[in-house]
This record gives sequence, C-alpha cells and structure tokens, in this order.
Amino acid sequence: MTFRTFRTFRKEEAIMSSSAISNTQAKAKTGAAVKAALAANIGVALAKFAAAAFTGSSSMFSESVHSVADCANELVLMVGDKASDHKTDGDHPFGLHRVKYLASFIVATLLFFVGGVFAVSQAVGKLTGLVEGTMPREADSLELVAALVVVGVSACLEGYGLHTSMHEARGRMKRVKVESDSLVKFWRRTKSAELASVMMEDTLALIGLAFAGLGIGLSIATGDELYDAIGGLMVGLVLVCGSAALAFKSGSLLIGEDIDPRTREMLVAAVESTSGVNRLINMQAIHMDEDAVLLCLKVETDKFDRDYDVQTVDKIETSIRTALPWYEWEIYVEPDIWRAQK
Repeated sequence: MTFRTFRTFRKEEAIMSSSAISNTQAKAKTGAAVKAALAANIGVALAKFAAAAFTGSSSMFSESVHSVADCANELVLMVGDKASDHKTDGDHPFGLHRVKYLASFIVATLLFFVGGVFAVSQAVGKLTGLVEGTMPREADSLELVAALVVVGVSACLEGYGLHTSMHEARGRMKRVKVESDSLVKFWRRTKSAELASVMMEDTLALIGLAFAGLGIGLSIATGDELYDAIGGLMVGLVLVCGSAALAFKSGSLLIGEDIDPRTREMLVAAVESTSGVNRLINMQAIHMDEDAVLLCLKVETDKFDRDYDVQTVDKIETSIRTALPWYEWEIYVEPDIWRAQK
C-alpha cells in the first residue's frame, strides 16, 4: 500500500468514525425520548383507568385503551431498536436494520388498530344502550368533573411529549442539512420509524383528548350521558384512522424507501465532482434504516483501466462520505461505458 493510498484510507476511516459517533448520539437521544414517553404514558394510563373506573365514562375508557396502546407502542419500538443492533450470522448480509420498521408496522397494524376497534366497540355498545333506554342517560356531573381534570392533566403531559418529538424532528432536519421542511413534510419523508411513530402517537393523543374533553364537558353541561359516549366513539375512530396512516408510513419504510431528493442532489454533486469521473450513469439508493444507506453506482471513468478504476472508486467513496458524513454508507461502484439511448 502506497503512502498516498494509506493516507486516503486513514482519512476515510476518520470520516466513518465521526459519522458513527454522530449517529450513535442521535440514536441515544431518540431512544431516551421513547423511554421518557413510555414512563409518561404509563402514569397517564393508570390515571385514566382509575378515572374510567370511578366515573364509568366512555370517553375516559376509550382514552385508557389509547394510552395502553401508546405504552405497548413504545415497548415494541424499544425491542425493535435493540434487536436491530444485533450481529447476524450471515442470513441477513446487510444486518437487522429493518427490524425497527417491522416493529413500527406491528405497532400500527396490531396495537393501534386493535385498541381503536376495541374502544369503538365499547362506545357503540354504550351508545346503543343509551338510545334503547337500557342504560340511564343522566350524567353524574361530579364524577365527570373528576374525569375532565384527568383529561386536562393528560393533555399537558401529551403536549409536552409532542413538543419533545417536534424538537427532535427539527434536530434531525438540522443534522442532515434539511431545515426548510414543515413538520408534516418531515413526517412523510423521515426514515426514522421511532420518530414517526412517536410523533403520530402524541398527535393522536391530543386529538383524542380534545374529543374526550368535549364529550365529557357536554355531558356535564347537559346532564346527558350520550355526549360522553359519542366522545368515546370519536376517540376510538381517531385511533383507527391514525393506525391506517402509520401503517402506510411504516409499510413504505419496510418495503424500502429511496433517499430524500435533497440528499440525492448532494450525492450526484459529490460523485460528478470526483476527479476521474466522466459521467454518473445510474444511481440506486435505499434506506436500511434512518442512518444506514445502501448505495449502488454505475459510473464512466476517464480511463477504462482496472488500476485507474480502483483508485477512482476509492475517491468516489471518500467524496460521498465527506459530503454526507451523517449517514453510514454501504457503497458499491461499477465502472462502465455510457451508451446513449436510441
């Protein structure tokens, strides 16, 4: 190995080490956010179940189911995140990164959906009983006030959770040099299953609490239990609709999503500016997880010579890792001859 080649290798190794440290720190922050959300949701779930048992509120019961789904959500995401770090025995040559996406998909299709359907069925049962007259319609205002207090406290906690996830989203945009996206666009584009799930969870929680508070408040104002049952039904429907959106997002990640358009532009610029490269013929990239990207390139070099191509490939890899150090790259480059399409 020549001195120049060794120096290039050491520089590339340093870039990869810096990227690994940055990604580890970001992952630790996201993991801490998930753990904090789990601790908060356990307390919220217990308070809601106590209020539901004390008041018999349909809205409060639906919110209790919602919080249990949230807790299960975080547990599954934590298990998936830990499993994704395990070394493989060769059966999975690119690692277990996608376990995170599988965990998010399980959360969406099973926990959220099942929890939502259960909450809807309970609310429908209460509504049917109230309409048919088999259940008393008169609401106990004192008990419902207690439930409304729990809703208010829960809303404060969930609001703080949403604020935390939004802060993490903005930190992620800054880390990958994307600072102009709205949070909705970020949610659609993010490759982080954990962050997408937590953001959706906190948003659904606040919407559900708004419906629950409205239902309980109207029941207190009118003395009619019917509004509380309707509030419980709306909470369940919110959970079902949210599960569909999260299933679509996590399913897309599980199948394999392309890199962000801005990242693609930066990649093209990094490859085409590399000395020895005449033309970038083709480029295919897929996210293995939020920070790991599999990249396949086909390039035309100045000289179609094996030794020269090896040096050019090394330069391309170094250029990419220098331009986008926040990703862990698995890069495959094929030198080829460009042929114009007829």
